[in-house]
Amino acid sequence: MPEKVIEADYVVVGAGAAGMAFTDTLLHHGTSTVAIIDAGHGPGGHWNHSYPFVTLHLPSHHYGVESRALGDNSIVRGGLNDGLSSMASGSEIISYYRDVMDHVFLPTGRVTYLPMTRIDWSGHAISLVTGEQRAVKARKKFVDATYAAVEVPSLHKRKFQTEEGVRCIPVGDLVRISGETHHYCIIGGGKTGIDACLWLLENGADPSNIRWIVPRDAWWINRSKVQFTDDFFETSFRYVADLLEAISGAASLDDLFLQFEQRDLWLRLDRSVTPTMFHGATISKGELERLRLIGDVVRNGHVQLIHRDRIVFDEGTVSANDGWLYVDCTAAGIPSRDAKPIFEPDKITLQWVKWGRSALSAAVLGFVEATIDGDDLKNDLCQPISPPRTPADWVGTFLTTARNEKRWSSQQSLAKWARTLRLDMSSKIASEVSPDDTERTALLQRARKASQAAVINATRLLAEL
Repeated sequence: MPEKVIEADYVVVGAGAAGMAFTDTLLHHGTSTVAIIDAGHGPGGHWNHSYPFVTLHLPSHHYGVESRALGDNSIVRGGLNDGLSSMASGSEIISYYRDVMDHVFLPTGRVTYLPMTRIDWSGHAISLVTGEQRAVKARKKFVDATYAAVEVPSLHKRKFQTEEGVRCIPVGDLVRISGETHHYCIIGGGKTGIDACLWLLENGADPSNIRWIVPRDAWWINRSKVQFTDDFFETSFRYVADLLEAISGAASLDDLFLQFEQRDLWLRLDRSVTPTMFHGATISKGELERLRLIGDVVRNGHVQLIHRDRIVFDEGTVSANDGWLYVDCTAAGIPSRDAKPIFEPDKITLQWVKWGRSALSAAVLGFVEATIDGDDLKNDLCQPISPPRTPADWVGTFLTTARNEKRWSSQQSLAKWARTLRLDMSSKIASEVSPDDTERTALLQRARKASQAAVINATRLLAEL
């Protein structure tokens, strides 16, 4: 009996944010067929495994697929993000991707979706339910949408050890505590650690009963500056102009990040501590003020071992209490990945082509694949970007983003499409400014004037490093 075959023009491996955004754009700019193979039970990738109180840290309109908006562009009223654009919760995002699959992709008749299926990259897919194996054939290309997959707390294996009797839970289990614990130790200085601290504080935990282990301090982007809607036009594009002017005038990398802080573009937890981490997270002023209520912040590097009465770090030992509940927030989130060529003869490896914007980047790659011929030209237009781990890394991502956007402007169809993108509201609302609007035009001209000098000086700063 011949082996069953899954066949399509493109075989997309992974139904997370990148795979969904790529597929959406590919479908809307051509007639190709797509088979989406995913090991999860439903579309949405890592969001299906996220902790219950997770939300986006940027406005919802920055995320999702190009053809269908996520959220309703409403404004948050009350709380720590009062006055800012709403940010979808994990459950809202899962529902959104299910809706995209059911009401956008599948009705085209050009998409085959196989959840609970794993591919071995040798041309076979295996059902995780039945064990059935089928051959997989991509008439054009395989698309790896898993290369930059997010590492989530519920699935990662922690790197530190705990003595028997020490209570240590993944961050998602915080919602299941039952009142027997009053002292908490949050391990991790990234966005997950921030979320855990804020969740405890918002639910009545006394700041004096929280210890926060921060292996490395981070720079965070001031969330209020990067809303990019018409209502926030002046604030958002003043941020762009300030950012570019700071880059163009910085004497050193250290000077650059201090200028960002002085201009209220980037924020940090403690002004006396120089951050060595930057992952691109945003934070509101309200959240930062709340976090600063936690006085017991431990900066001794990474945790190696937790005893019932002490914690062993990279750099020394700190006493502990037997009654504490430890909360593991050390999953990497966006892991470090070496950049590799995106377009190959038989394969596309989805990666960032605009820093910090996974969905937008995947949409761009879908459009380039659908409308432009030749892998050499495609790779020239889309130089991959590795997620930043340090502040200096961010400068490199800025340069590659600027380089890619300049190359996109050389392709008429790509440039025209990019100016109208919902996922890139900064370009969209900038392109819609009337020449008669002197204030907004002046703000855009200020940013454009600083852009070339910023690229030149950023190149110099990195070379000196």
